[in-house]
Amino acid sequence: MAIQFSRPVALLFTALSCAASAQSVLLENITLVDVKSLQLKAGQTVVLDGDSISAVYKTGSKKRPADSTVLDMGGLYLLPGLIDAHVHHATEPEGGDNAAATQQRLSALLRGGVTTVRDMGGDVRVLTGLKRQAELDLIQSPDMYYSVIIGGPEFFSDPRTVASARGKTPGDTDWMRSVNAQTDFDALMLRTLGTGATGIKIYAKVPADLMPKLAAAAKKHGVKVWAHAYVGPANPADAVQAGVEVISHAPDLAATVISSYENWRRKDLPVSEAVKKASFDPANYLPLLQQMKQHGTMLDATLTIFHQLQKRNLNAATIYQHGVLLTKLAHQQGIKIVAGTDYLSDKAGLDYPMVHQEMQLLVEQAGLTPIEAIQAATLHGAEAIGIADKVGSIDIGKKANLLILSADPTENISNSRQISHVIKNGRFVYRGDDQRLPFSSARAVNGVLYLSGQLGNFPGTMVLNGQTIESQMHQTMLNISAVLQEHQLGFDAVFKCTLMLADINEWPAANKVYIQYFKAPLPARSAFAASGLALGAKVEVECMAQL
Repeated sequence: MAIQFSRPVALLFTALSCAASAQSVLLENITLVDVKSLQLKAGQTVVLDGDSISAVYKTGSKKRPADSTVLDMGGLYLLPGLIDAHVHHATEPEGGDNAAATQQRLSALLRGGVTTVRDMGGDVRVLTGLKRQAELDLIQSPDMYYSVIIGGPEFFSDPRTVASARGKTPGDTDWMRSVNAQTDFDALMLRTLGTGATGIKIYAKVPADLMPKLAAAAKKHGVKVWAHAYVGPANPADAVQAGVEVISHAPDLAATVISSYENWRRKDLPVSEAVKKASFDPANYLPLLQQMKQHGTMLDATLTIFHQLQKRNLNAATIYQHGVLLTKLAHQQGIKIVAGTDYLSDKAGLDYPMVHQEMQLLVEQAGLTPIEAIQAATLHGAEAIGIADKVGSIDIGKKANLLILSADPTENISNSRQISHVIKNGRFVYRGDDQRLPFSSARAVNGVLYLSGQLGNFPGTMVLNGQTIESQMHQTMLNISAVLQEHQLGFDAVFKCTLMLADINEWPAANKVYIQYFKAPLPARSAFAASGLALGAKVEVECMAQL
């Protein structure tokens, strides 16, 4: 079952699917953060065509394409869109992950610079719908890739699995599958692909001898292989040797030393002082880390969740310390670190995505440089998901999923939160009211939402989308869509519009674009020509909508 939205929001999808006219957009004089070479490249031009990057070159070294739109980005920094490689958005679809809460979280992630997430287990009936809507930009959301959960039979009594499999039997449904020696692993992977999942997540209670069989079958069918570092009874070395591509939760590498790890981690039981001391001896992890390096195993450290839960119980602070130590050791051994968080910003009381905190912890606690932390949250995340050919770095042919900052994040990683613009699929993302303007985007009064007039400028900029009435009109309507969506409305809620044109002769062309965003009954409308519009725009549209 796809996630259910309110009627007005559902009808907004039609409007958002109408793309603005294709044209080249030039981001000039920008400093590019190259996550491959780990260097800054100043004075660059990045050309966007449609949803992709078509060129990258030194500003001024090439002639501008005809009819292109130019944005001077001097003093700004360009990064690939961020990737949070460990989230959960559909664990309890009727509870904490309800539709309204999930919409707000996904919008906040995108506005905060996260253009891709890897969801590590939940109800795929919800995730499938979200994935489609995100890919088509029907909702404000990062692109979503998700897993199915694999576990031993006893694991599926966990209450979280019951909530995520509601109406089905946990362990006996395609997104939560119990395995044993009799499992047909090829059939399991085909069913996994049928759910739309990108990978399997080997979660818990899987014996070591089944791990290689799961990994081999997954790779045979093009399914990514992800697992907890400690699956239990399988230990971290079992996961690495089996061919797991990404292991999650750095603290759980301590299961290499703590033999009673299930009791320590899950039941909060103590271990001896001798065992605790040994668990902080780097020498005890060297063979495992060397194996990880040899196999190319990536580490999804998730320091964030353990940092947030340090006071949860007796062992929690030590578990976080394990995470810091083991992430640092893994990085020193040349193991690729992936930035995943496994925690919600609203739960933490923060107004920015948790991946910014993960990067900060990687720098301040685990010894990565700021640009290495950015690499962990971009290129390494894309590699972990298996989409590095599409996103994760600023290269010709890749999707234009980008983050533009007003301060240098390589000098101070906290500058990753100094966001000027977010671009997804080549479109500037609406991030709320522009504080430079002397008005609000909309105000609600007595059951009516009064929208300010919208121009065809890229959100957050004073630059118009092209010079034609068609391109500006499409952008104007997309800007209206974004404001409506922020209020959980769609174009069906609009009952009155006013169309203002710089040239009344362009009324027919404006109408051809305008009509694409509405279904009958159409809203009432007035139209007139003005002697001039702000920014030299060709069109401005003002609407009223019923709440």
